[in-house]
Amino acid sequence: MAEAVVKVLIDNLTSFLKGEIVLLFGFENEFQRLSSMFSTIQAVLEDAQEKQLNDKPLENWLQELNVATYEVDDILDEYKTKATRFSQSAYGRYHPKVIPFRHKVGKRMDQVMKKLHAIAEERKNFQLHEKIIERQVVRRETGSVLTEPQVYGRDKEKDEIVKILINNVSDAQELSVLPIVGMGGLGKTTLAQMVFNDQTVTEHLYPKIWICVSNDFDEKREVDKGNHIIY
Repeated sequence: MAEAVVKVLIDNLTSFLKGEIVLLFGFENEFQRLSSMFSTIQAVLEDAQEKQLNDKPLENWLQELNVATYEVDDILDEYKTKATRFSQSAYGRYHPKVIPFRHKVGKRMDQVMKKLHAIAEERKNFQLHEKIIERQVVRRETGSVLTEPQVYGRDKEKDEIVKILINNVSDAQELSVLPIVGMGGLGKTTLAQMVFNDQTVTEHLYPKIWICVSNDFDEKREVDKGNHIIY
């Protein structure tokens, strides 16, 4: 039973991490870590379920895993329900209840991660055979279209970036790079989308293209992709 429940949860986490909600309201890295930990545990579950009948400690370990799995599923369900409700409101992720929501989720995530880490470590005591499972790498492809109908409180940052870009176009003799850095969930992609779609940028920078770089970065491939878009 544990193997089936864990597989369903991993599939749900994988699907969830490909969506936009987690990008808007944070905890992407935490959900990724949970998915990774469950995948590590999943590799030994087939052997564990076969041996549990003659091993009481192993049976207890599987029960603890089931409890943790249902806890994560409950957190995921609550996150999706409330985050979707916030995103559909006029305030989006700037809804006044988002901060207490994030605090509650963060506290629950911290507790379940500690529990799951202990479960993952304890599996080593049972000398279980690991089954090779192909893991799906989750990476969201971004585009230049804004994912929120309205964005609040980022105009100052956007205007500063636009000013830097326009001034560089006037003065620079070589290619310049302006990175937007920060932890996950802060809205870096949304800010970049706002800059990309700004009217002043459109008037001064031509051609302009949006390229989503994959994990297996290849410089030549990205250049070819850009040339294909332009020409």
